Amino acid sequence: MLKKIVIKNINSIERCEIDFSKGNYKFAEENLLGDVVNPIAIYGHNGSGKSSVLNAVGYFISLMYYPAEALVPFIVNDFLFQEYIEGNRQDKNKIKGSISFEFDINNDNYEYFLETSRDNYISNECLSKNGERFFERQNKIYTYKGSEYNIKDYSPMVPLLRILASSEIMDATIQSVFAYISSFTFVNLPFINKGGFVTSKIFNNTNINDLLVRKSEEVKKLLKEYDNFPIYTITKNNKMTPNGLVASQYNLVFDENGFKKQIPLQMISVGMHNQSLLLSIIAAVPENGVVFVDEVDLALHPTTIKSFLKVIRDKHIQVVFTLHNTYALQMLRPDQVYFANWSKGFSNYYRLSKVYPNIREVNNIEKMYLSSVFDGAIEENE
Repeated sequence: MLKKIVIKNINSIERCEIDFSKGNYKFAEENLLGDVVNPIAIYGHNGSGKSSVLNAVGYFISLMYYPAEALVPFIVNDFLFQEYIEGNRQDKNKIKGSISFEFDINNDNYEYFLETSRDNYISNECLSKNGERFFERQNKIYTYKGSEYNIKDYSPMVPLLRILASSEIMDATIQSVFAYISSFTFVNLPFINKGGFVTSKIFNNTNINDLLVRKSEEVKKLLKEYDNFPIYTITKNNKMTPNGLVASQYNLVFDENGFKKQIPLQMISVGMHNQSLLLSIIAAVPENGVVFVDEVDLALHPTTIKSFLKVIRDKHIQVVFTLHNTYALQMLRPDQVYFANWSKGFSNYYRLSKVYPNIREVNNIEKMYLSSVFDGAIEENE
């Protein structure tokens, strides 16, 4: 289980902490996976920094599988970078961004930290197991199993965890940690028509339409649990063109209640396509995997999110998403909700259970949010 994410100096973020631990609430316990809440929802006004959190995770995921020549450091906060330039480059921390994950695998607790410099190298990296340092890297020098080594013949942007995962095949700790982190998947729904909207080692080189076909029957079963959502499968037909090439035709097939018709996949509605894609990804992610979704409610009817939340619970995976759909607040606990707020050049993040600790089950969280009650609480916290 993923237990905590801490991000520093990436995008608009100065510091962001997302904590998955459950609070002292006795309601909506269906949103618990053991001792963590699931999913985590990030709300906020436009430009508040919601996407900054998930984009930072996306950068991290790419470091674990992109080709070495394509690896880039975290994009640091531009305001801090300008301070670095204007201050004669004294404080190098202003050009470094970092992210850390705390998680449990079986009965062991881990913390993995990765920091990159805008100068295109990994400046710090370490893995701790049950509170003890397992390996540590400072620039090109690293310590592993009590010995010190120099990283040679590798790009300075390739994480040590990735290097060890390919060389230390018999190290169960390295292999289990790398396999778990490799389950992280970032889905950037606003970029669905621009390519590169899924960042994941699991789905690397995967044709999304083929994924839709492969998981179609499973998705159809999930859609039958939805309220007022079309039921369909997606098929693929290969045809020979006059010039001898094979062309693939993807179709949406309806076969319910005596209605049996099909249409080309490109004619599917945006909401249907987005939900099919998310459900296919969730069906393909291994149990206990983690999926990050930007604008999960894009082009969806407000009530559809209720059915989507049920799928998440049943599939036993963790999900972090951003959204504007306030209807979802009726189904979430205060310890599941974070608010992003941009102020004086930085995005800050506030857990609802912290900024408004006296909230109760009888309170209408959605109504309070829409009436700006929480905005006032956030201003007081600042």
